[in-house]
Amino acid sequence: MKIKCKPEGRNDIYIPEKESLKKYIKSLNLEAIHNFVPSGMIMIGADHDVESVLQDIDVADRLAIFTNPGANMGHSMALITDEKLECYDIGRLIKEDLKISN
Repeated sequence: MKIKCKPEGRNDIYIPEKESLKKYIKSLNLEAIHNFVPSGMIMIGADHDVESVLQDIDVADRLAIFTNPGANMGHSMALITDEKLECYDIGRLIKEDLKISN
């Protein structure tokens, strides 16, 4: 299973197709997905059930995935909804996990 995506423009950052990303996440059979919300001097984090993360993807204004393991403390998916950034740990992604188109 590969995530269909387009290059974002910066190294190691891609814009995924929502349905492809959701199928990829479902294929992982995760029990929960950890996230964090950067908010100034502190970070707020929590575990979320997979279905709620899939719903977050549906309503996200912008989303990105990262193949750089050092980005976002290893959280390889970022969603922006209503100007709020949240980063999710869906496991380490490498270019071979992606189907990249222009």
